[in-house]
Amino acid sequence: VSIDIPAGIRDGEMVRMTGFGEAISKGTAGDLYIKINVAPHPVFKREGHDIAMTLNLKLSDALLGTKYPIQTLDGEIEVTIPEGVTMNEVLRVKGKGVPVSKSKRGDLLIKLNIKLPEKLSRKAREVVEELKKEGI
Repeated sequence: VSIDIPAGIRDGEMVRMTGFGEAISKGTAGDLYIKINVAPHPVFKREGHDIAMTLNLKLSDALLGTKYPIQTLDGEIEVTIPEGVTMNEVLRVKGKGVPVSKSKRGDLLIKLNIKLPEKLSRKAREVVEELKKEGI
């Protein structure tokens, strides 16, 4: 038996297949109910019709802005990170989430995590000291 799994189905939902259940003698076949178990994704987490992910940024990219390639359910896209983003800021990419209907989808939510360096080189330390003098 092959079944069609509807796009955007949630963990624990049921699919009913009419006439594929047990048949009694001289009667009609009942229905087959299939409970769907959705495995967790290593990158994305579902939040309603939206999907969320965390993107680790370098400090310099957070301060100056950049473009990052992001893998989505539909393939790779390029996301522009504006300059001056803050820790845990969330960027929204419209229409890249879970399908709601044939023409509507949720959004992709990108939570920004700024990774600070564990050690600084002598030159990097000098640059940070200059930034400190500037009040940054």
